[in-house]
Parts: sequence; structure tokens; C-alpha cells
Amino acid sequence: MWTRQSRDCFSRWLVTLVGYSVLLAFAIIFVFLVWQVWPLFQPASISAQSSAAEPSLPDRYLVEAKKHPSDSGPLWLDNGLDERVQLHADGRFRWYQRLNEDWQLSLQGQLALSNWQAATLLPGSRTLLVADQQAQLHSWFRLHQQLIARPGIALHQSEVLALIPLSADTFFSLHPEVLHWYHATTGKRLTELRLPDQPLQQLQLSADRQQLRLDWGAGQSKDYQLHWQHPAVAGGQLWSKVHYEGRREAAYVWQTAAAADDSSPRLSLVPLTSGTLKAAAYAMLFATPLAILAAVFTAFYLPERWRHRTRATMEMLESMPTVILGFIAAFLLAPWLEKQLMLFFVLLVLVPAVLLVCSGLWFHWRQRQQKQAEQPGALLLLSLVAGVVLALMLAPVLEHAWFDGSLQLWLAGQGIDYQQRNALIIGMAMGLAVIPCIFSLTEEVVSQVPASLTQGVLALGASRWQTLSSMVLPVAAPGILAAILLGLGRALGETMILIMATGNTPLLGFDPFEGMRTLTASLALEMPEAAVGSSHFKVLLLAALLLLVLTFLINTLVSLLRQRIRQRYQQL
Repeated sequence: MWTRQSRDCFSRWLVTLVGYSVLLAFAIIFVFLVWQVWPLFQPASISAQSSAAEPSLPDRYLVEAKKHPSDSGPLWLDNGLDERVQLHADGRFRWYQRLNEDWQLSLQGQLALSNWQAATLLPGSRTLLVADQQAQLHSWFRLHQQLIARPGIALHQSEVLALIPLSADTFFSLHPEVLHWYHATTGKRLTELRLPDQPLQQLQLSADRQQLRLDWGAGQSKDYQLHWQHPAVAGGQLWSKVHYEGRREAAYVWQTAAAADDSSPRLSLVPLTSGTLKAAAYAMLFATPLAILAAVFTAFYLPERWRHRTRATMEMLESMPTVILGFIAAFLLAPWLEKQLMLFFVLLVLVPAVLLVCSGLWFHWRQRQQKQAEQPGALLLLSLVAGVVLALMLAPVLEHAWFDGSLQLWLAGQGIDYQQRNALIIGMAMGLAVIPCIFSLTEEVVSQVPASLTQGVLALGASRWQTLSSMVLPVAAPGILAAILLGLGRALGETMILIMATGNTPLLGFDPFEGMRTLTASLALEMPEAAVGSSHFKVLLLAALLLLVLTFLINTLVSLLRQRIRQRYQQL
């Protein structure tokens, strides 16, 4: 037979166990994600190993083969596919491209240097590397019929014995007594290997580019293992601008291997992070004022009967599946907004203005009549209808007078590209999903302000508005801030609306007429297709880790603010 004390003890033990279980689950998920993404940040290395079983590796590079041609004629460079470059000693070049089994001249000209030491053409790419006499490495790539220059790389030593291509993005720079490993796209030096003070004759590479053999002649050779798991995120590509091959300037690019022309993934998290913040910002701009004003009005002005109905309505809106909101936004709201863009902006300005003017006039008239200010429900409804009708009448007139009959054509003339699924659509759709979250907590906080304080201020002769602005809102401010932060966490974690109504284009910027691609949408769309263990897969896990940490910090801050509210109310 359980006593009350034993039941209370068991309940406390059960609650404690569940709480610690939740914390343990979060810790396990966090440790798992960190363990998975840690290889992304491991540096490249070259380690010595015992002689390989193969007597000879397939790719051989003679140290003198890629040096200045001097009197031996022009140097021919080949990328192993369909590009070939003829480079002369004075910097003149002729670029050939193979078309239908024939080599045709695609580009010719003069490089911006006339005295160089070594050169190479990276395999599988169109990038030409040339080292001058001042240990400066110059980089160009062919883009259609132009040669685009990339930022140079300052090499370690002035004397360059050879440039050895390793992959489409990496190469070796051979100097006396040292071998440097560089990333050509970012210009970062990955690692180095100290060599004996002997002239190196040839360098051999395995087909998978993971084994290296250095040959000094006379039977002296040594094998090395190349360790680098994730070159796609080298040199800070996750958060830095990179001048990729095929682009005229450096940029933040998110482009998976499946979408890239050269099958080289470009995995910058900046466009995805920017899209996530952009979507959350527009959703909060739409939801925060509406939710807070509605909550304050419900808690402080509405009668008890209507208060319960409003709460039930908000709970029903909160339980609505976001896929429905995404469908409405993508297939109803977006086409309507594209056709009625001017009407939208007129409604956005005119309806609140009409409501404020009518409410102010009504309260002023009641004060002059020395009557108690009752709730003008019918007047507010009539003001809303009047604002909508007035906007419908003014929108065509203003669009014809200010924008020559079409706001979209005027925006196109200003260089602004209007996309049907843009940030405005996301702001409204996600705002509807966030409003119940902010409303519930704000209404609860305002309702929990001690009635003795409210009645005391009213007894001193203050109006309800003065009581609300000078006492209720300052006391409830931490709770309102907690509600906003909770809504922000809800917006950052939204997925389905963003997948359906954004266009999923990884663009950088906060243009309201452009779409975006967010971290959550990329996780939902790309994770099933990413190869397990690949750079793409681990970068997506890194995005999940960022979201996990961000939402954890926001929820922790909300909990601290709510605890502070309870302490303040207890003191009151």
C-alpha cells in the first residue's frame, strides 16, 4: 500500500529521471554530430610508409619536365582530358581544345609575365599555374574565349624546381630540400615535406592520388602516404569567399557535386545561413507586432468569455500542419501577390493607418463626452473594411501614376528581379506559423501580472492605457522578450514551408523579392541523396550541429528569462 509520501518520492524520482534522460539524449546527439564533422577540420598531412607492393606507380613526373623551356622550344601542358596549352618562354600561349578528336585553337595571347620558372595545367580542369622568378605563383583559367586571372599565391622559396599537379584543385610545389602541398582554388598551403639535400629526379603518384614516391636515382626512393579526406572544405571554403573556376569573381557558393559542371562540390555555408536568417527575420517582422498586440489586447482588454475563444482559436492555428501553410503560400498567396503587388503594399500601409486614425478619433470623442471608453468592436470592423475598400480603389490609380501602370516592370527597369516565391511570401506564411507561439506566452505573461498592482494603479486615477504602458508592460517585458526568442527558435527550425515556398535558390542577401535556401531545407532535400561519409554529407551534419546549438542557446535563454519572471512576480 503506497503512502502519499512514497508516491511523491516516486514522482520526484521519475521527473528527475526523465529530465536527466533528455539532457543525456541531447549530449549524445551533440557528441555524435561533433564526432561526425570533426574530420572536416583535420589538416592534410604526408607520412612516410614502407615501400609499396607496386614496383612503379602509374603517374610519373620528371622534375625537369615542367620547367622553363629555354632553348628547347615551347612547353606543352595537358589536363588529361580535352585541354592543351602551348607555353613559350616569353609568356606567349596557345590554348587548344579537343573537338571531335581534333585539336582546335580556342584561345591565344600573352601572359602578364615574360620570365617564369615552372608551369602546369591541373588535371581535369582549365586552370593554368605559372611560377615567376619572384616566387609568385600566377593562376588563370579559361572561361569561354577569355583567360580569367585568379589571386596569386606567394610560394615558400624563390627557386621553384617544378609544379606537380595532383588533382583539379591541388598541386605540389617542389623546392630545394622541401615539397609544399597547395590548394589552388583558395591559395592555402596545406602542408610540407622536408627532403634530403639531394637532387630529386622524379616523382610518382598512384591512380587514387593517395600514395607518393620520390626517386633520387641510384636506387634511392621513398614512399609516402597522402592524408586528406575532405578537400572540398579546404582553406576556409565554408565561410570565406572563393574564386572558383568558371566564375569571374570570388563569391560564396553552395553547389553540390551533382549540380556542378566539373563534379567539384562548392560547399559554402554562408548562403544557407544567410537564407535561414533572412527567412526568420521576415517571419519575425510579420509575426512579432501582430502576436504581441493581439496578446496584450486579449489579456488586458477582452472580456473573459471572448478571451477563452481567442485562446482556442490560437491553439487551433498552432496545431495546423505547416504543409498546409506551405501549400497555401506556394499555390495561392504567391500567384496572387505576383499579380497584386501594388495592392499588397497599399494594404500594408493604408489599413493600419485607417485603424489608428479611427480608433484615435473614437477615443477622443468618448473623452470629450466624458464617457467610459468601451471596446469599439464594431467600429474596428468597419474601419478594417473601409481600409480594404480604400486600398482597392487607390492601388490601380497609384500604380498607374507612379510606376507607369506596372510595379513589376518598374522594378525590372531598376535592376530588381522579382521572383514569385520570395521572402515576402515566406514572411507571411512562416509568420502565421510563429504567431501562436509568441501569442500564447505573451498572453500568459501579461495575464499573470498581479491584479493588486493593476487595481492599485487604476485606483490612483490612471486610465487603462496608462496602466498598461507604465506598469503592465514593463513588468512583463522579460516574458515578452522570451516569447519573441521562442518564436525566433520556431522560425529557425521551420522546414516544410521553406521547401514549398522559397524556390530553394542559395542566394546571398536580404532582398525581399528574391528567394533563398535555408539550412533546414538543405538538410531535408539533400541528406537522402548525399553519399555517407562524403564531404557533402558531413557539411550537412555540420549544418545540423549549428541548428542544434543555436536552438539550444535560444531555448536556454528563454528558460532563464521565464525563471527571472517568476522570481520577479514572487517579489511583487
